[in-house]
Amino acid sequence: MRTLFIADLHLSEKNRHITDALFAFLDKEATNAETLYILGDMFEVWIGDDEHTPLMDEVAQKLTQFSEKNNIKIFYIHGNRDFMVGKRYLKQSSMTLLPEHCEIDLYGTKTLILHGDTLCLADKNYQRMRKVIHNPIMQFIFNALPLKFRKRIGWKIRSASQSKKVYKDNNIMGVTESEVIRLMELHGVQRMIHGHTHQAYTHNIVVNDQPAQRIDVGDWYTNLSFVEASHEGVNLVVLPINYYQQ
Repeated sequence: MRTLFIADLHLSEKNRHITDALFAFLDKEATNAETLYILGDMFEVWIGDDEHTPLMDEVAQKLTQFSEKNNIKIFYIHGNRDFMVGKRYLKQSSMTLLPEHCEIDLYGTKTLILHGDTLCLADKNYQRMRKVIHNPIMQFIFNALPLKFRKRIGWKIRSASQSKKVYKDNNIMGVTESEVIRLMELHGVQRMIHGHTHQAYTHNIVVNDQPAQRIDVGDWYTNLSFVEASHEGVNLVVLPINYYQQ
């Protein structure tokens, strides 16, 4: 029995190779898993469930076929790019939404899973913006706008974010370790699995005076990465993006 975790694929029409890599991963690696967790930012940008692009529909169909054929549960946590994914698309793609900080029992070990953007407290501009865009009233107003306006807003935010990244220090973009410790102590866990920072790595830390782990799943830009958990343990796997297509 295996459980798999992926994050930060940032699927878009411009990066077809990542979509192909995901589909190959599902067909050749994930079929014998019992559960698949997607820890946010599966899509590059999301402006509403009513935007029916060929990519959105193709991904939803693939996930549903994968889930039904192999009897595998798919769970999803919102990322900072696709926090507007709603009930309609979740149902269409056979995914179950989880809270932003979610405790799971991972083969006997209580584990905290999350996207990871809430860990980056040094990025104060983003954290201020996050409070605004995650406000239910603001989301309601945004969804009420015509689709063409939401598209413009979504891509303007995306472009501005990309430009700012060039000038940001790694200390700002990375997680705040004190927040990691605080959350792990709050939830009473010795293991955390997250995405967002795009830096696939297993960090050995100390929480409550005991050995602990923080595992960053990594992105799918030039490599594909996933966390594989079983009764034998937890491993972070990083492979060439076309590994399952060779």
